[in-house]
Amino acid sequence: MFDLTCVAPALILISPILGIIAIAVRLTSLGPVIFRQQRAGQHGKLFTIYKFRTMVENSEAIGPGHTAKGDPRITPIGRYLRRFKLDELPQLYNVLRGDMSLVGPRPKLPDHDPAPMACRPGVTGAATLAFRYEAHILCKVPAGRLESFYRQSIVPLKSRLDTDYMEAATLSSDIGVLLATVLRLGKHVTHEDLVQSNGRPHLWDNPQSLRIHSVEN
Repeated sequence: MFDLTCVAPALILISPILGIIAIAVRLTSLGPVIFRQQRAGQHGKLFTIYKFRTMVENSEAIGPGHTAKGDPRITPIGRYLRRFKLDELPQLYNVLRGDMSLVGPRPKLPDHDPAPMACRPGVTGAATLAFRYEAHILCKVPAGRLESFYRQSIVPLKSRLDTDYMEAATLSSDIGVLLATVLRLGKHVTHEDLVQSNGRPHLWDNPQSLRIHSVEN
C-alpha cells in the first residue's frame, strides 16, 4: 500500500522528467533508451528490471559485468544519470508491477548469489546506501580481478547488510532509507573497508552499524 501510494502519483509528477531523459539518451548515443536485464527477485523469481541506458550498446559483450568509475563504455549523458541515480527511475514501473518495492535488498543477478530472497527487492535499501560509491571502490581494483573481487568482497557484505536491515525493518525505517537516498546521507563503504586480509576479504565485524533507521549525517 505504501509503495503504490508513493509510486502512482510520483510517476505522474515526474513523467516530464522521464520524457526529457529518454530524449537525451536517444539523441546522444546509439541503442535503445531503456536497458533491460533479468534479475532474481523474491523467492528467486526472475523478472525484467528497467533502467535508462547509460552505456554503449552491447556493453556487456565488450567489458566486465560491473562498472567502475571512468569506464569508457559509459556514455556522456550516462555519467550524469549515474551520478544522480536518475537511471534508476524506470524501476518505479517495476514497483508498480509488483516486481520490486521502494525499499529492500537489491535484486540479484541470477548467477551471483544463490540464496533465495524472502522479500521483494527494492529500488534502494541498506546495502544500496552503504555502497552508493561502489564505482569508486571498483576503480581501484585491477580489471582482471574485478569479477572475483566483487563476488568475494562485495556480495557477502551486501547480503549481510540487507538481511540485517530487513529483519528489523519498519515503515519509519523505510521512510528514513528513502530520505537518506534522496539526500545522499548516511555512512558508506570505502575501498579501505574491503582490503584483503590473509587472502580473505575483510568484512566489518558489526554490519548493524550501517543500518539506516533514521537519517544521519
